[in-house]
Order: sequence, then structure tokens, then C-alpha cells
Amino acid sequence: MERFSEKSLLSLGDYYVYGLIDPRNKQIFYIGKGSGNRVFEHEREGKENPDSEKLKLKTIAEIKYAGLEVEKIIISSNLTESEAFAAEAALINTFNYVNNIGLTNIVAGHHSSEALSVEDFEKIYGAVELQESDIKHRILVIKINKLYKRDIDKNTLYDLVRGVWKASLNRVQTVEYVFGVYKSLIVAVYKPTHWYVCKEAINKLPRQDIELDSKMENRIFFVDEGFEKNAPLDEAEKFYLYKSIAALKLNQRAQNPITYLNPID
Repeated sequence: MERFSEKSLLSLGDYYVYGLIDPRNKQIFYIGKGSGNRVFEHEREGKENPDSEKLKLKTIAEIKYAGLEVEKIIISSNLTESEAFAAEAALINTFNYVNNIGLTNIVAGHHSSEALSVEDFEKIYGAVELQESDIKHRILVIKINKLYKRDIDKNTLYDLVRGVWKASLNRVQTVEYVFGVYKSLIVAVYKPTHWYVCKEAINKLPRQDIELDSKMENRIFFVDEGFEKNAPLDEAEKFYLYKSIAALKLNQRAQNPITYLNPID
């Protein structure tokens, strides 16, 4: 089937939410919203872009190569555009929260935020907000929104926050603490004891899969010897950890993951 009949189009209403299912494992791999014959257009897109690296189109190509057809379901119909946006986002968030289901959607949905456990929701949105007067140290804020995962272990989080970053070596050497920040919540606080340039400390890189091409070789990372020796948090680390930076004068939506905070003079 490649399109709806006119009668079915009328029954669908203005907007609907749909899912694409992989017949090999019966799992939904894509959630979308649309109108008319939108649900059928992904396969046409795949035919026009046979070498695409998009995970959605690669999945469709694999299904076709196996001699099978993508299964399509209408999840909800007769929706307004705003209702369809909300339903699509809610479904994407729910499916992405379940670890054994990986959607191929590139974006999470219109005006969407990911699904959170009640504990994580409370941590993020119920956290005490730092005020400018609370900042007593020179701090490097590193936003890790796209990299942070639920239940991340402390060593993986450490390696994630400490680098590698495009920043001035001279400037970061004045930093006293580094915040790893997820959705304004400070999820990690480190006290750098040494900063390195990648090409000068290859054996100390946070990850061994880092390829030191011309774009990466001059990036920097830090080491926190106290963390690596399992030393207890100092009083400043204890104070900052799990507080929120939402009330501080920072560009929370800036593309650059790095921001500096300094005490008020």
C-alpha cells in the first residue's frame, strides 16, 4: 500500500501521529506526525537517497533488502497541529526512555524535553538555584545535555566532563572548579590539578578513540587528581553539587558547551 484512499484521508482528519515498525523484530523505529499521505513518504525518501547515512533511511533500506515491507500504524488521528506535536513528542520521549527501544528520530519533537524519572525531575527542577553571590571561585561550566545518560557511572561522567574541549589553555589554567551541567543541574564538580593539550599528552586522553586530526590535536582536557584518588569532596564541591545554574546570567541555550563564571568583585 502506497497511499490512502480519499475516504480514508477524510477519516484521518487534519493531522495524525504514526509509527514505522521493523517487521524483523516488530519494534517501532520511528514516530512521526503529519497529514495526508505523510506516513508513506519515508520509503520514497529512501528510494531517492539509497546511500543516505540517516539511521531511519538505513533501517528502511535494510528492511527492503530483506525482502520485507515497513509496517505502518496510525497511533492517533483527527488531531489539531498542536495536539499532533504534543502527542508525537510524548511518544518519542516515552520510547527513548525505554533502554531497549532505539528510535531513529533525529530530533525529540516540537518543544520537547526528554522523559525523566520522578527522582531526576525533582533533582533538576527542584534544585536550589545558585545566585551570583554564591559564586566564590573561578569556574568553568561545561554543558553536557546531549552526552549525559541516566545512571551514568562516575568514571564515565568524569571522562565526559573533562574533555576534550576547544578553549584557551591560558584561560582555563585560572579555573578553580569545573561544573558538569545537565539541563541547568550541576551533576559533577571537579577541581582540575592539571590541563593538557591533546597532542602533547596522547597517553592521558580521556578516551582512546579520539582521533587527533588538525581539529582535535590542540583541544584541551584536565585531570582531577583528587577524584582519581577517591579523595572526599571539599566544602566548595559539596556546596555546588546538585544545585542549579538556571538563575545565573548565562546564555543557557548557547551552542558553545563552555561558559565561564567568576565571583562578583
